[in-house]
Amino acid sequence: MAEKQIFLSHIHEESALARLIKQALEDEFSGFVEVFVSSDGTSIPAGSNFLKRIEDGLVGCIGAIYLISPASVKRNWINFELGAVWVRNVMNLRDGKPEIPTLPVCHSGLTPGGLPAPLNNLNGITANQASQLEFSFKSLQAAVGGRGGLKTNFDALAAQIIALEQQYTLGANLKKMLSLLGGDKRLLVAHCEQQPPGTQTTMDCGFVETNSVQAIKAFESNELKGHIQVTVDAPGTSYGPQGAVNGAEVKILLPVSLVLQFKDLLLS
Repeated sequence: MAEKQIFLSHIHEESALARLIKQALEDEFSGFVEVFVSSDGTSIPAGSNFLKRIEDGLVGCIGAIYLISPASVKRNWINFELGAVWVRNVMNLRDGKPEIPTLPVCHSGLTPGGLPAPLNNLNGITANQASQLEFSFKSLQAAVGGRGGLKTNFDALAAQIIALEQQYTLGANLKKMLSLLGGDKRLLVAHCEQQPPGTQTTMDCGFVETNSVQAIKAFESNELKGHIQVTVDAPGTSYGPQGAVNGAEVKILLPVSLVLQFKDLLLS
């Protein structure tokens, strides 16, 4: 095991990005550093051994990276792990010890300028920018005790991150669209789990009010283009407790694989 450890904090839905950055760090600092990849606890059964590993990583790391997206910034687990290293840093600086690099790595639409307090007091980077990735690796290099040029191809790494972001934001937009309909996403996921691979399923959404119909059609034309097909029929007016509401009957054709790919995100 390497003598020094970098703590990489992420939520389960963003594990692919965590693995990519872990591999890049271990390739860069081969033999000098181990990257401990945490999770939000949903993919690894809870238990004392797992929590002990988290504690050891937080206490012993020489640097920490936090993958921060519009989804993860709201999660308690990320904030817990950030707070632990934050306190260590305060104690280190008071005792004249080296500062622990604590790097928010923003992705999937979140930027350092959009970080809430107190995260905005840290020197965050945008993950898909090669120059900012290089800056973060140099900060960690100093903590590791290395020097000289870096061997990582940061343009190639940024391109890989962009590809992952596109997939991840696809799931986020699917969740937004489904939320407009107000149905139980668990039922949709359970239905898709029973379908043969490679098939499509049709959501019969019933009568949908006009503003939501327009928003769903916008998803079809933009964020989810090529992934869903929306059919709008029988425009008219529905009468209920709230009075008259204009709308139409809506059906959405979507791949079963799309729902299953992002089922953890849809159910979170």
